[in-house]
Amino acid sequence: MKEIWKSLTDLFGGIIGFLKDTLDFILPPKFWHWQTFLLLTIVLWLLSMIISEVDSNKEEAINFISSLSWLSLTIAVGWRTNQKPFVFGEVSLCPWITGGLICFLLYENLASNIQYVAVVSWPIISVCIAAIILVLNYPDSATEAKVDRLSKPNFIILILLNFLLSCWFGLYFMIQGMVQQYPTMGEDNLSQSTFVYRLITPSINDYRGAKILNLMQERLNNDLGSQNLGLSVPKMKLRLENIKDEVSKEISVVKEDDLWKLQTPMVAKQSGYQLELQLFWEGPTAKDESYYLSKSCKIEEKVRQRSSGSTRQNEIVPIIVGNVECGAVEKKAIKPESQQENKEKI
Repeated sequence: MKEIWKSLTDLFGGIIGFLKDTLDFILPPKFWHWQTFLLLTIVLWLLSMIISEVDSNKEEAINFISSLSWLSLTIAVGWRTNQKPFVFGEVSLCPWITGGLICFLLYENLASNIQYVAVVSWPIISVCIAAIILVLNYPDSATEAKVDRLSKPNFIILILLNFLLSCWFGLYFMIQGMVQQYPTMGEDNLSQSTFVYRLITPSINDYRGAKILNLMQERLNNDLGSQNLGLSVPKMKLRLENIKDEVSKEISVVKEDDLWKLQTPMVAKQSGYQLELQLFWEGPTAKDESYYLSKSCKIEEKVRQRSSGSTRQNEIVPIIVGNVECGAVEKKAIKPESQQENKEKI
């Protein structure tokens, strides 16, 4: 019996000791302490969870409390990382960690099309926090002494490095935005670029223009596979222009589409058409030369058989439909001065 009582006493003693150690860790030793804000973070987070469980429609209140919880966490982390072991000599990790937490909050609250602003702002916000910490930690209360502290060469170099990093982030997102709206620029020859490096060499079929031409061939096959070739050359050209607009929207609507100009040199034959689908690229290129993507096609009438509902079940009815045969997409360079002449000939 004594052994059982001793075991229970040790068990309860261990539980009480664990709870005491936990409270000592959570509760701050004084009111103005980084653990105070950490405790506030936990309370606000639990409050937002309770509100979301009780009434999930109060999104504004939940988001507001969650933002306050994140700000409280930012203050706690910033306060703690401004102390050892996060301080190496005169360099503290606090500004960049705190700046990262602030920028993450901005990232989550900004619209998707401007979220990159939070990432670009991170180095600038961090160096501003570093300046504030430097001023607050300086023992001399004179304004001139604090200004002299901020104008030291080491701190000026730090400011310039952070602004340079911010510019590199901005350049990255600017290039990404351009490639999204003008994907063909990203497929061009960038071997001479000093800041863009391609991991995979693209093929001709990676060009947006090549995808448009391949889809145009597929659409022509679908459209003409069930009807006669009764279109005149002008009407066929207009139909091809409409197909080009339709398939461009199927891929995705980007600003680049206005820079692909369709030309369709065509010869009408007795049984169909001999044509060349040409997409001229009028956008910027890595080299001072223009080019166009070409796909040679032959559209001829073809006899196809189908079952007719108006005849006997097994009777076959011959019909004349269009058949499209095209070659592979080719990239052809043209001289800028001869481009207009080429279009006039077409």
